Amino acid sequence: MNNVVSESVAERLGVWTAGLTLSQVPDEALHIARRCIIDTSAVTIAGSRTPVAERLHAHVAREYGSGPCTLLGTTHSASATGAALANGVASHALDFDDTSYAGVLHGSTIVLPAVLAAAEHADINGAGFLEAFIAGSEASYAIGLTLTETHYMSGWWATGTLGAIGAAAGAAKALGLDAAGTSSAISIAALQANGMIAMLGYDAKPILAGQASKLGLESALLAGQGNSSPGNAFEDPRGLLKLMNEGRQDSSGLNELGKTWRLLEPGIAIKRAPLCSATQAAIEVTENLISGNSLDRTEIKAVRCEVAHLVKISLVHDQPETPAQAQFSMPFAVGCILAFGKVGPEQITLETLGIPALQDAMAKVGMVEADELNGPDFQPAFPECARVTITMSNGDNFTGFLGAPTGMPSNPMSDDELSGKFRNCADYAGWQENRAARTLAQLWDIETAGPVSTILRDDA
Repeated sequence: MNNVVSESVAERLGVWTAGLTLSQVPDEALHIARRCIIDTSAVTIAGSRTPVAERLHAHVAREYGSGPCTLLGTTHSASATGAALANGVASHALDFDDTSYAGVLHGSTIVLPAVLAAAEHADINGAGFLEAFIAGSEASYAIGLTLTETHYMSGWWATGTLGAIGAAAGAAKALGLDAAGTSSAISIAALQANGMIAMLGYDAKPILAGQASKLGLESALLAGQGNSSPGNAFEDPRGLLKLMNEGRQDSSGLNELGKTWRLLEPGIAIKRAPLCSATQAAIEVTENLISGNSLDRTEIKAVRCEVAHLVKISLVHDQPETPAQAQFSMPFAVGCILAFGKVGPEQITLETLGIPALQDAMAKVGMVEADELNGPDFQPAFPECARVTITMSNGDNFTGFLGAPTGMPSNPMSDDELSGKFRNCADYAGWQENRAARTLAQLWDIETAGPVSTILRDDA
């Protein structure tokens, strides 16, 4: 009897995920996966000190009980689902996590907390953890390409929807589920996946990230117990493709699984600043114009930011009243550069928003969508590009354009710069320098590590 490959999305993902081994992954993709793990661990450690993460830590302690799984950046542990929830919130609390344009989502911030909790629950080593992280990441991005940008542009938060599906795949891999069990986990997650872009600028956004990570892990745990689910959760007329994507589907995302590694193509964008990715180009152009022309920040009269459509629809808070809204505000992002010469985690506070110098600087910043930047000369190569014009008090103008800010796949941070980001995040969270250095060295060599909990738990 001939083997027939099912056309079910969940089954195709399940078969591929269960069969993946590290030996199949190109060295370049392995390296990017390590970078994603380092970056996501860093921003989760820093994010653990934010008010929303601290509230979730308390919530998890009350509602989810104790367990063996690490709450990153703390000395505490929790049950597997509690840890996935808390770490998912912390990883996205500063909006400092990576981005993929294969569906427009923050894949690592959902996949890593679920895989980490599953890896600790199953007591697997670093190589197994890396393998599961890659499986979950590639599954997320394959679904992102399958749904195309229709999903995100219709108002669905792809990080929550597609991330939960990838988290289920990665967690199933870490738990050792076979192809059928993994397909079931993916199906269970797909049936529940949710998230609406209406929550931009509110605590609900990182909370939804945590919920998506928990959903992925719990779906894998439930599938591992033998609970059933429909194989056609995507294709059913009442399923994900019809209800959440207008019935549209691009088969290339799934067809290229294991052939084109989405960690490499389109690649992963890593942020320099803890703000929405839509701010990153304008921030860097502003910095470059000021430093390159030796401009006196106090003599800047106005800053005009011309942006692409994705930037315009993402930065929805021109007059932010909270730190969460500030992370989706071009006036705040550029205003911090004018007022302080930088923007980092320490600026994402309510106290900072009340500083008169920042309020004055924000009033100088304007943002408009430029049709030209949505044209074929700029898209899809530069999805969140920006052109910035600084006008000085004496009337002089200085203009600069940046398509791919530092951290984008075509303009990546160096490994040294990424290590510096990790150290800065650890320092922000109060880690001792030697603790951060030891953890960073182990993460760069994750394949040789023993149990993952021995690396990431803050036992200081």
